[in-house]
Amino acid sequence: MRTRNRILSVILVVCIIAGMTSFIKTSFAQKEQVVLKLVLDNLAHPGRWDTLIQPALQQLREKHPDIDIQIMSQESPYNQTRDKILAALTNQTPVDMVSVDQIWLGEFAGKGVLSDLTNRTEKG
Repeated sequence: MRTRNRILSVILVVCIIAGMTSFIKTSFAQKEQVVLKLVLDNLAHPGRWDTLIQPALQQLREKHPDIDIQIMSQESPYNQTRDKILAALTNQTPVDMVSVDQIWLGEFAGKGVLSDLTNRTEKG
């Protein structure tokens, strides 16, 4: 369970801090509003993601003070999360971040619904 949580934590931080900046555009008139949509496993403790999301969101807001960044998070129990993620991705419903259990990776990759974000991350 700890390994799974660490993997999910790394995915979350990388996606929010590094990957999501490509979705942001600047606005000169007023703050542009950006809503990041998340579909997450509730880790058997609803709200547990907040301990990771809030600091990452704060860093993102500090890096982009001209943008009003909000999070719309949908948490569900583990046994429902896989189906919700797969449905959103196969229906091409816009989702910015998901928590993917490593045992689902092969299936999701085989269906072509995952993207490698390595080339979108900042180093340093």
